[in-house]
Amino acid sequence: MESDNKEWFVISSGVAPLHKEASFNSSCLTEMVYGDSCKILNNNDSWIFVELNDGYQGWIKNFYGSKSESKKKHSHIIAFPNKNGFFHPKYPFGAKLRKKRPGSIDINNRISISNITKILKNLLGVPYKWGGKTTLGFDCSGLVQSVFQLYKVDLPRDSIDQWLFLANCKTNLNSAKKGDLHFFGKNGKISHVAISSGGLDFIHSQGYVKKESLDKKSPNFNQSLLDIYHSTADVRLK
Repeated sequence: MESDNKEWFVISSGVAPLHKEASFNSSCLTEMVYGDSCKILNNNDSWIFVELNDGYQGWIKNFYGSKSESKKKHSHIIAFPNKNGFFHPKYPFGAKLRKKRPGSIDINNRISISNITKILKNLLGVPYKWGGKTTLGFDCSGLVQSVFQLYKVDLPRDSIDQWLFLANCKTNLNSAKKGDLHFFGKNGKISHVAISSGGLDFIHSQGYVKKESLDKKSPNFNQSLLDIYHSTADVRLK
């Protein structure tokens, strides 16, 4: 294995999986999207060992991007579908761009978390995918991390770490606001996260991205999640 320090790998495909080992047969840990830059730690033939901004480390195949001497700067990020109502496969939700494209917003403008359902409604129906972070598939914490980057909130990758990150931001379930995070798990171990859409309603990725509720009177009531509800956190308090 050859050392290849102080270089960056910039993603040029729509989505790029990060693997635990240097093999496509290895499990997918997470994903990167178009425009992401990750720090190169080592090389092994056509595989590159990298570290992501959230601290995740793993292997990526070299054809998903190209090496760069510096981390790329971007001006826009994809937040909405294009005029035809779709996310372009090469520029999925969360793709970072150097110029404006249909569906993109200025990456430097902080937008209000109160409009988060306007973002999330365009993601409803996206299938669940382990390790997924794009409109080709989300897991629960990947959806949360990807959505909140639009609000310039850098959350950890996994639900347990997101809960720990927001340990001092707890709020009451019954007064949950749009954009608060609901955490779920058994025996105190967090295993799932959802985004509040106001009150007891929420949007999450479980099977697919969908809107459900902890309100027993709601037609979208999810009893199994209510049974393992743990806590709610207000990201605004961070």
